[in-house]
Amino acid sequence: MKILNALTWLEDQLPGMLLAIMTCLVVIDVTGRYIFNWSFAGGAELATALFVWLVFLGSASAFRKFQHIGIAGITDWLPPKVLVAVNFVITLMIITVSAYIAKISFNLSNASWDREIDMVGIPYFYVYIVIPLSFVLIAAHAIRQAVDLIRNGTHAQAMAGRLSQDGDI
Repeated sequence: MKILNALTWLEDQLPGMLLAIMTCLVVIDVTGRYIFNWSFAGGAELATALFVWLVFLGSASAFRKFQHIGIAGITDWLPPKVLVAVNFVITLMIITVSAYIAKISFNLSNASWDREIDMVGIPYFYVYIVIPLSFVLIAAHAIRQAVDLIRNGTHAQAMAGRLSQDGDI
């Protein structure tokens, strides 16, 4: 359980840390370029790589907290038992698609060892590996949600909008 809590904390906190680092890199690069006529070699490339990590890890975290945009127009009219079935099918589809994307993006990551980020020399593998990682996280969260649907008939507290103040379940 401690490992799960640590992973959850990391999934929630790492995007914010990456945003702070990315912002510092861009400020240093822009300040150096326009004020001191000096450029931080690879600063923009590193900021872009950090942005990729921020987006994908943030997506996994948002999925866990039910913070993605959803359209509930049709599902609002469904009877509760049908709604549970529809949500279960959607959750299974998310698991399937996430597992497939994780597989193909892992292949992409492995194929990118020989390409390096210009000016920095870091293999693109380290940029792309976040894609399968985030989709594995999304699949794991969807599996937990499917178990919740089977056990409780809801996605934890989120289906009724009963999230805690900070959005955590």
